[in-house]
Amino acid sequence: MPKITVSKNHSLDHLAVTAILKSKIGMALQENAKAVSNFSERWTDDNTMEFAFKTMGFSVSGLLKSLPGKVSVETTVPLAAMMVKGMIESRLSDEIGKILAEA
Repeated sequence: MPKITVSKNHSLDHLAVTAILKSKIGMALQENAKAVSNFSERWTDDNTMEFAFKTMGFSVSGLLKSLPGKVSVETTVPLAAMMVKGMIESRLSDEIGKILAEA
């Protein structure tokens, strides 16, 4: 399955960014409740979250990593979702940007 990767650089405190990501994921889901269903998340360590959800009939899974100076999201999507790749990238980038703006 194809992968889509979105990264956002920042100059914020790494631990603060990670804490905000952990607290804001739920809020971002509530704001997008009409588009996202069956969301699951699991933090595998202090900086990495595995996730999965359905949107627009597609199953999406991936990793969110909070690194010093950067937040990265790598998603695995079905081949059919590649026709909306730009929209997925834009949406992920926007949501990460909103969360970082609050940090």
